[in-house]
Amino acid sequence: MMDLRSALRPGLHVVGPDEHDYGEIERYDDEAVYVGGRPVPFGALERLDAERVYVGPAGVRYLAESPPMDEGLGFDNTSNQVRVPVYEEQLAVEPRVVDLGEIRVHKTVDEREEVRRGPLSREDVQIERIKVNRPVSEPEQRRQEGDWLVIPIMEEVFVVQKQLVVTEEIRIRKQLVTEEHEVRETLRREHASIEDARTARPPAAPAPARSETGRDDDDAAWDALQEEIRRADV
Repeated sequence: MMDLRSALRPGLHVVGPDEHDYGEIERYDDEAVYVGGRPVPFGALERLDAERVYVGPAGVRYLAESPPMDEGLGFDNTSNQVRVPVYEEQLAVEPRVVDLGEIRVHKTVDEREEVRRGPLSREDVQIERIKVNRPVSEPEQRRQEGDWLVIPIMEEVFVVQKQLVVTEEIRIRKQLVTEEHEVRETLRREHASIEDARTARPPAAPAPARSETGRDDDDAAWDALQEEIRRADV
C-alpha cells in the first residue's frame, strides 16, 4: 500500500471490477483519494497501472453511494418534482495493513564434534618383488597364480664373453759380461819415530829402585814401547 500511495497522482482514472470508469482522481491526502468529490479510502484501492487505479467492491460502494455533501437540490422536469436529498453519515470500518516494524532473526552457528564408529571394508594390495634373472627369448605375459597376479619385469642387458688371446712374447736369456772398474778410497797408516834419549842423559841420579824381577823401571818402559810399535806395523 505504501508503494501504491507513492505512485498516485491527480488525473488517474478510477476503474471498478466491471471496468466502469468512475472518473479521475482530483486530489488525495493521507487518508483517501477524491473522485468527483467522493472520498475513497486507500484501503479500497487494489492495484495501479500506468493510467488507471482499480478499486474493489468496497471502493465501488464509496463511489456509488456516497455523493458529495455539498450536492445541491435537483428538479425533475418530467414529474415536476423537487428532489431534496437527505444525507446521513455512516461509519465504515475496514481492515488496513499497518506497518508495525520488523522482526530481525539472527542465526548463530554452533559447532560440535560427533564420533561415529562402525566397520568399514577395504582392499589392500600386497606386493612382493622377487629377483629372477632368468634369460628368455621373448617377453613373458602376466599370469595368475592363485590369489597372486604375477607381472614379469624385463629389461635388455649386454652379454659380454671373454677370450684369451696371445698378443706378444717376451724372451729373456742370461749373458756373462766382464768389465773393468776403478775404485778410489783414502787409507791411513801410522809411522813411528824412535829417539834414544839415553845418548844425552843428565848427571847421574840416584839409582832407581829395582823391581822384583831384577830389572829397573826404564827397561820395563822400553820393552812396552817396542811391543806397541810391533803391533802397529802388523
